[in-house]
Amino acid sequence: MKLQCYFCLLLFGLPLLVYAQSNKTVTVSYERSAKGEVTFYSETQSHTPYTVSMTFSRLSNTTSTEGEIYDAVIHYGKTRLLTLRPSTENVPIGFSYRYTYRKGNNRLKADTNFVYLFPLAPGKVVRVNRMVSLEKFFGKEGEKRITGLGFSTTAGDTIFASRGGLVTEVVDNAASTSENTSFHATENYLEVFHKDGTFARYKLFQNGGIFVSPGEEVIPGQPLGIIGGENYKQGSHLRFSIYCPDQPDYSYVPDFCLSQEEVGKPEPRVMYKSWHPVAIVVREMSKKEKKKFLSKE
Repeated sequence: MKLQCYFCLLLFGLPLLVYAQSNKTVTVSYERSAKGEVTFYSETQSHTPYTVSMTFSRLSNTTSTEGEIYDAVIHYGKTRLLTLRPSTENVPIGFSYRYTYRKGNNRLKADTNFVYLFPLAPGKVVRVNRMVSLEKFFGKEGEKRITGLGFSTTAGDTIFASRGGLVTEVVDNAASTSENTSFHATENYLEVFHKDGTFARYKLFQNGGIFVSPGEEVIPGQPLGIIGGENYKQGSHLRFSIYCPDQPDYSYVPDFCLSQEEVGKPEPRVMYKSWHPVAIVVREMSKKEKKKFLSKE
């Protein structure tokens, strides 16, 4: 069912994807063994995957090459990056190195054909609006870049996972209190990492209203939290975006289940009924996970 409705623009800024070494989100260290080998490790306390790139500006007594870039994908905890082995025994390896890191897994490619669920309860009628980059509003010319979607809600509505994945970030104590606002830098949100390297960000939860924690796996249609945002000009709504490192603008609007028979990109000035078809819910599940889920249906 589609109903015509008023269209409003929502502003949204993309999360920063490139990090400097001084942030300390990711650290690199090394250990020397009794055999003279040097093993490098990377460590992070974040559940977000990162791609670490190392390069050596100086190397001696080893077969590795100066200037060669070594990429590795790391996850929560400590990860071995590489080991340098000496060319001549009893002679220490000499080296100088630097590293950078980028949020995400650069070995994965976004599946832009993947169909997402509406992040609202099945049967709820929802208005869908576009979120656009702030660049246009800061005087930069060009076409407005769509960075995500806004889903109309009623304060207190439950938000559901549009796709399964790993919860990587949660902020649940930063809801803005400004009245009649359009944009606020600090808001409650959670982020989910998907199997194809994309991230979904769900934003504008109530303080203390998020049900999940970093490191937790969620399935499509799982309750994530309670929405807030009633202090905004456009009323309570969910701000939803998909972004990933391998897309030109780090973001794109995915396809959704628009009805029981139709999939596609939601249109502005239109309302849709939320559907959670089982075929889409179980699409990325293993045989064991699918069997377990279907046994509860």
